[in-house]
Amino acid sequence: MLENFRSISRFQVPFSDIDMLQHANNVSYIVWAESARCTYLAEVLELPLDRSTGVILARQEFTYERPLDYRESVAVGCRVSRMGTKSFDFSYEVWSQTHRVRAAWGISAMVAYDYTTKASVAIPALWRKIVAGYEPLSPQGL
Repeated sequence: MLENFRSISRFQVPFSDIDMLQHANNVSYIVWAESARCTYLAEVLELPLDRSTGVILARQEFTYERPLDYRESVAVGCRVSRMGTKSFDFSYEVWSQTHRVRAAWGISAMVAYDYTTKASVAIPALWRKIVAGYEPLSPQGL
């Protein structure tokens, strides 16, 4: 379970994420992935929110495999799985620690972005170096 992920967030499904069908709403998984991604950006890349150069979300996809219930123990793994010239992908897996099964997986494409000029930029060399050192199990191309 999450062997290929170093950055893992753990929590219990909160009541606020439960919908009228009595399981975690599909949007909650996206919020959990966003939180995991923000933790990665802050703790691994050390990107503060007030920088002129940061990232912007370009695309996100999620595949749901099983519902999660109120107070179920969850683990969300987040890692950089691809790095291009100006964009890179985060991959996520959402696991039920209670039942030891994967509940969902997803990917988001992020673009390095200059908020001052409002334009995409090349991924900084420092980011590449940090990710390459942090993600030793990632595929080639990092």
